[in-house]
Order: sequence, then structure tokens, then C-alpha cells
Amino acid sequence: MIQLTTPTSSGHRIHYVSPQNIARVTEAGASSAWHGIRSLVRTFDGAVLECSETAQEIFDAIAKAKEQT
Repeated sequence: MIQLTTPTSSGHRIHYVSPQNIARVTEAGASSAWHGIRSLVRTFDGAVLECSETAQEIFDAIAKAKEQT
């Protein structure tokens, strides 16, 4: 499992996601970054998480999790 953080109006929310369920990670645009959203994570079940981590940070976490299995 990897930990992802999504900004909220009252702080942040932490999500734990299986790397095998992540379909795509995309770097967020400038307007999203203004609100603390640095990447978009799409899962195979259709969920979209607007995350505080960069796409590279998430990629590294996925690679590390896969090495451990």
C-alpha cells in the first residue's frame, strides 16, 4: 500500500491505495497547484484522487512498493 494525501478545506485527508489499482498518475496544472493539488491519480475502478504529492513522488512510491513484494 502507498499513502496519498488529498487537500481539503480543513486540512488534508490520507488515503492508502494499492499500487496495483492505480491506472494513471498525471501532473496537475497550474490552477490546481494553487489549491495544493500537485497530481491526479486515477484508479482502475474509476476513482480520481487530487493529491498533494507530485507525480514523480507517487511513481517512486509505486516502484518502491513493487520492489517490496
